Amino acid sequence: MDAAHWVLRLISAGDVPTGKASHKHSLFSRLRGRRERGPTGGRDRKDMEPQHLIRTIRRRWRPLVLLAVVGASLGAASAAVAEDAAPAPVPTVYYDACHTLLVDSSLSRIHEVVDPNLAQTAQRVTQGDIPEATAEALGVDAETLQTQVRVAVRNDIQSLTVCTVNPTPAGAEAGADAFAAGLVAFLETGAETMHAERIERAGNELAIASACFTSTQSAIDAALAAGGDYDSTTSLRIDRQVCNSDLQRATSDLNSYELAGPPRVPLETLETGSAVEISESQYNAQLRRGAAGANVEMGIGDSIGAAGTTAPAATGGVSIPDGPIPRTGVGALFGAAIGFGFVIFTERLDSKLRSKSDVEATLDLPVLAEIPPLARRDRKSTRIVSLEEPRSRTAESFRALRSALDYADRIDHDHGRAGDGAQVILVTSAGPSEGKTTTVANLATVLAEGDRRVLAVNCDFRRPRLHRYLGGTSNPQRLNVTDVPGVQLVTQVTDNDGDATPSDVVGAQRRLVERARERFDVILLDTAPILTTNDAAELLGVTDHVVLVVNASETKAESAARAAELLERRGLAPLGVALVGARDVPNASDYYYSDGDPYLEPSARRRRRSSSDDVDESADEEILSR
Repeated sequence: MDAAHWVLRLISAGDVPTGKASHKHSLFSRLRGRRERGPTGGRDRKDMEPQHLIRTIRRRWRPLVLLAVVGASLGAASAAVAEDAAPAPVPTVYYDACHTLLVDSSLSRIHEVVDPNLAQTAQRVTQGDIPEATAEALGVDAETLQTQVRVAVRNDIQSLTVCTVNPTPAGAEAGADAFAAGLVAFLETGAETMHAERIERAGNELAIASACFTSTQSAIDAALAAGGDYDSTTSLRIDRQVCNSDLQRATSDLNSYELAGPPRVPLETLETGSAVEISESQYNAQLRRGAAGANVEMGIGDSIGAAGTTAPAATGGVSIPDGPIPRTGVGALFGAAIGFGFVIFTERLDSKLRSKSDVEATLDLPVLAEIPPLARRDRKSTRIVSLEEPRSRTAESFRALRSALDYADRIDHDHGRAGDGAQVILVTSAGPSEGKTTTVANLATVLAEGDRRVLAVNCDFRRPRLHRYLGGTSNPQRLNVTDVPGVQLVTQVTDNDGDATPSDVVGAQRRLVERARERFDVILLDTAPILTTNDAAELLGVTDHVVLVVNASETKAESAARAAELLERRGLAPLGVALVGARDVPNASDYYYSDGDPYLEPSARRRRRSSSDDVDESADEEILSR
């Protein structure tokens, strides 16, 4: 929403008073609303949005660059120190060897085989009887050997790889081969044990069936010998037949088991152990994994079970690169990171009103104009940029302020709230050195561009500076001719404002304003800061509108809020804010005018009017008489 719409909304709602008591209720309603919202207008002014972050870095780039340079210097210095230090110790080399066993699926078509459950088999390699038997065969400690082994199962090709790490290549190879041999031997022993058990079981069944057949046959023979007929032995003959079937089955099983022999182990060696070098960190990592029981790996792909693929150990710190260039770069990055954190930290602590959004969120007032920062050469000078560079972006910003004041005056007339004669604008700020006098001088210049009669009154009699900007004469109790066409100046309303009492000076200023309304179109009052003296508050009764000047580099949120609150309590809320030193203002001259525009040449700038130019001063004594 632009400034004009803000003004229209506020004045139409009666929230911007014109010196009348009828608006007091709406003023204190706004004041209560601001207190309920808090000093930041109900939202965090320092939300780090990308645009805000970029502006913050542009404004505070110096510490960031400084810390980056310091970091780079320290990095380069550390490289030089490292070169002079004792050489690094030679790293210790360790070894890793892997023995790969492959499941022979074709063996099951010819022989009985042991079920190759690779997942269970892998667990058997790392714990239980196999590590103990392998340690005994190698003559090493079983617990130590158990931490050095790892097993990888590749499900895609049905392979099992046993790997061991060791300080020596021979030890690594011997360990891997011994574990593989121990695994096969363990499975073969199990198969032989199972075979012996089933042979014994089949023999027992054969003996039982044979005894059954023999006893049944004997009973049949005895019955027949005793004179019994054939039919009387029917049940005995059925029992004999059952015993005979059991006897034949047991004989067949026993013959089959003896002929087949023990089940075969379907594992064949695809590759024996071959040691490869690994680092100390990889060796230590394997020992930790083995001690934790996390030394079984399953998956697919060539990386599973490859020698030298032991995960590296965490070093517990940051590895610092060698060489001056890498260390300088790392130092610069580290310093820049610290600088970035410092910039963000200081920005969070910064309570200054830096942008339009900060002002509107904190004060609940519209920003009537965003005045860009002055050039370095203009900050200590009294040059009026709007006069000497009329198409600069600074001049255009003050014209935006003029438009807002004209719009407010038109709304006042439409609603019957405007007084007779000149529009009286009081310009004040929360504290000193915030750009108030500079704003009055430039505003007077752009107001006089339309042939309007402008009177600038220096109401800051304690620190008068307005005459230094406008130039011309500075006689007390006179309408002084200035160097700005169309602008006249009153520097002192008494013979010597410095010797008079503040009440006498303010009273004379009020009478001056009342009498000058009929002669001028606009009257600008350059007052003292509202929080330092009571002078500005005493002039509110003869003022139509108040413009509060906020400096983006100086004004703090608390001070500006107190100033706005004080003006509201005195019955005349600010019409809006002139934000001085705003850095995100579009460059109007770059957009509208080309580099070769003759209007932008120094020779085409407006000239200051000489103090000898003709000016009608016939009514001076009448306007300034006490």
